[in-house]
Formats: sequence, C-alpha cells, structure tokens
Amino acid sequence: MLIVFLVVLQLEVLVSCFERKHQAIAKTLNYHVLPDWFVNSAYSACVACPIVITGWFHTIHLDKDEQWRLIEENYPEYLSDFQTLTHFDVYTKTLWFILLLLCTIGGGLGLLLLFLIFITDVFRMMVLLKIKISAHRYKKHREAIQSLLVQFAMSSFCLVPPCCLAIIIILELDQAQLLTELCIAVFAMHSSANMVSLLIFFPPYRNFVLRRLKIQKLKIRPGGKNSVSIQPSPQIKRASSFADVS
Repeated sequence: MLIVFLVVLQLEVLVSCFERKHQAIAKTLNYHVLPDWFVNSAYSACVACPIVITGWFHTIHLDKDEQWRLIEENYPEYLSDFQTLTHFDVYTKTLWFILLLLCTIGGGLGLLLLFLIFITDVFRMMVLLKIKISAHRYKKHREAIQSLLVQFAMSSFCLVPPCCLAIIIILELDQAQLLTELCIAVFAMHSSANMVSLLIFFPPYRNFVLRRLKIQKLKIRPGGKNSVSIQPSPQIKRASSFADVS
C-alpha cells in the first residue's frame, strides 16, 4: 500500500513542480496565468488522489485466510510453491479490481498529457522570456526546466511498469509471470537511471559531483590518512639561505 501511495505522490509532485515553474514564467510575462481557484482545486485533487487510490486498493485486498482458501480451491497444484514464499498477495479479478486498473492507466495518461501541455507552453514562453530578463536569470530558468525534464523522463520508470502490469492483468497475456518480473525490474531501475541521466544531461549536477570528487581526492592520501603538505615560501627560503651564509 505504501509503495502505491509513494509512486502516485512522486508523479504528482513532479507535475506540480512543472506547474509552479510554468506559472513563475507566466506571471513574468503576464501570459497564461492560471486563476487561483483552479490551482487550489488542482492541489486539492492531488492531495485526495493518492489517498483514494490507496484506500481503493486496500478495499479489494484479501486477508491471508481468504488468500489461502482461494489458492487451495483454484490452484492446489501451486500450494506448495506458495508455502515457500515469505510474502505474497493474491487478488481476485473482480469488477472493482478492473476499474482500479483502468483508473491506473487513465491516471498515467492524464499525468503524461498534463506534462506535455505544461512543457510545450513553457518552451513557447521561454522564447518570449529571453528578451525580457537578464542572461543569468534566463540560464537559471533553463537549468531548472532541464532538470525537471530529466526527472519526469526518468519517472517513466515508475509510471510505465504499473500501466503495463495493468494491461497484462486485464488482457491475461501469455508469459505474464515473465512480463511482470520485467516490469518490477524496470521499476527498481528508477534511482540508478535517474542519477545517471542527471550526470549526462544536467551539467550543474555533473559539475557538482566532479567538484566533490576532486575535493575528496585532494583530502585522501595513499596512506588512508588526511594530510596536508606545507611548502615554505620563497621569502622564507631566501631568509634561510642568508642566515647560512652569515
């Protein structure tokens, strides 16, 4: 349940970040500024949506006794295999379960549509913004948008697997077990793919990491201890040579 809640919340926060950046540029240009009532309604829906989806998911969840009874009655040949598992959940394909899966697919497509609307309008406004603000501020806006683009692109590792899993369940595809394992593997790649993508496509983050690595390299010596070598200045060397001559 917690994973479902966090996945929905993460995607909503990313779209919300795009909305805030979009509105920051829109207010500067006084162009496509959203009314307060619409923004407040959208934020209220974002708060309610993870709670509703998680609660809905919990209502169709079977307790352990019902799960074991369902396995014994319908899949007795897999009973020994289930007994070796430390954790599992079984869901029945009811009307409410199908509706939940359809809502998952629809919600994913809706978030993707919102993202495309915001990013298309932001790119159009950036052309107008370039001639109205300083080059430094324009660079900051561009870097923020670039970071959000990378973040949302990598969030597909969270969005695509649940949608694909819903399609697999609804259509009852062959090799469903293998396809489900692939979806889980792709979902688990999110953090690593996010970090690598930021290193490749977001120069400020790459420069920050390289700068930190360079600092650590200067601090750490081969002996494993932190040390600093101090060289005497040229003035001290000349003073020492003059004392020796005297």
